[in-house]
Amino acid sequence: MLTKPLFTEVPHVPQDIVSTYQVERQISEKICAPLEIEDYGLQAMNDASPAKWHLGHVTWFCETFLLKSMSEGYSPVNPVYEYLFNSYYDGVGPQWTRAYRAHLSSPTVAEVYDFSTMVDRGMLDLVEETGPEGLPFLGALVTMGLNHEQQHQELLVTDIKYNLSVNSMRPAYHDTEIPESSSWAPLKWLPFEGVVVWTGHDRQGFAFDNEWPRHQTFVAPFKLAFRLTTNGEFIEFIDVGGYDRSDLWLSEGWKTAKKEGWGVPYTGSVWTGSGGFRRCRA
Repeated sequence: MLTKPLFTEVPHVPQDIVSTYQVERQISEKICAPLEIEDYGLQAMNDASPAKWHLGHVTWFCETFLLKSMSEGYSPVNPVYEYLFNSYYDGVGPQWTRAYRAHLSSPTVAEVYDFSTMVDRGMLDLVEETGPEGLPFLGALVTMGLNHEQQHQELLVTDIKYNLSVNSMRPAYHDTEIPESSSWAPLKWLPFEGVVVWTGHDRQGFAFDNEWPRHQTFVAPFKLAFRLTTNGEFIEFIDVGGYDRSDLWLSEGWKTAKKEGWGVPYTGSVWTGSGGFRRCRA
């Protein structure tokens, strides 16, 4: 994964703010580097978004909540972007319908990257013109914006892979060597005793408000497998009729599997097979 752990310290020094901002913004572009131009506009379901929209949205976020709020006299790159790239921030203004994001042939991919470049330049100017008394607040805003960008970096990866998965030509997100299968130890379950644990953020460093308040939670005794489930075990589950046995499912999962017609791990475009052969495309 290209993203790194969420920031634990808010940068207060100009060069730290700039370097932190530049590194994280470049990661979003690196995630899109393997894509062909046709891939940027794909939206294979309503709950996914095109890569082009994600790039535009994270740039819009920086422009809206950093530049417009702190840079006196700043004018948006394109006022229409405030409508097209807003997601669900009702307090800022109306939004283009999520399910129709793939309908947007304009702005082009090149224009979205130009938008990003102009906002990044504006951010560098903002850091330079902010006095020492304003740097802590600016650093906090930048940290919030980049944590938001990291969320969309994860969405970029999942949406790109899903958008490619529905294509019968099986395009890969990027080239990678698939390691040869190795033997796995028989599955064992490790017991854990019940315990009271602390959960929630401790308010040291950045956190979103839904990570508060910190509180105690009782965890009942449980067992956890000592290793990950293998593809072979998934295949065995399929072959013995696991998708036809309600006793192996929770009620909501069973209802969804029957409604969607699942017969293999979601989705059928990822797991294929014939003549007893199965494969999973990453």
